Amino acid sequence: MKKKLFYALFLGFLAVTGLSFNSCSGNASDDGKNSEATTDTEAEEEEMFVSKDGQFKAFFPGEPQKDAQMVATEAGDIEMISFVYEKSATEASMIAYSDYPSSLIDGQEPMTILGNARDGSLEGNFVESNDEMKVNGWPAIRTKAIDKTQNLYYVLEVILAKNRLYQLLMVRDGSYPTDDAVEKFMDTFEITMKK
Repeated sequence: MKKKLFYALFLGFLAVTGLSFNSCSGNASDDGKNSEATTDTEAEEEEMFVSKDGQFKAFFPGEPQKDAQMVATEAGDIEMISFVYEKSATEASMIAYSDYPSSLIDGQEPMTILGNARDGSLEGNFVESNDEMKVNGWPAIRTKAIDKTQNLYYVLEVILAKNRLYQLLMVRDGSYPTDDAVEKFMDTFEITMKK
């Protein structure tokens, strides 16, 4: 599988999620180089990727590529920032975030918003499991799904922190990412914004 195919899949996830987020409701802005700072302030965080602008940190097994895209939604254009690491031609990981107008979020049930984001991202795929959870006290849903036509296996996590939607995605050809890989990537994700 070619690198560009995985990247296109990730951007497709981003675009579909952006459009479906508002179902109760681009243009690249840089050259693909990562301008986010990586810190190693604590010994156990030596390999943690830190996004100050994104207000998160997580373990990527290597340096992710940053991309910014404007996605058209019913609420207008919304910028989606993504960080993609391709481990191999058959396995990749992504963290993306986007800020939505508070008027779309206020007064709505967070799990409904997250469910709509998940459903838009995974439309047409076979969903095996959904787990509601909290990430640093913020509502989240983790889903396992299969794209049977392309034999791709997804682990998707959507998190709502104030008006910011985070998406964590792991994709692998032929089988789900290993439990160890999910633990090292998704379970290390931490939102650093204040509640």
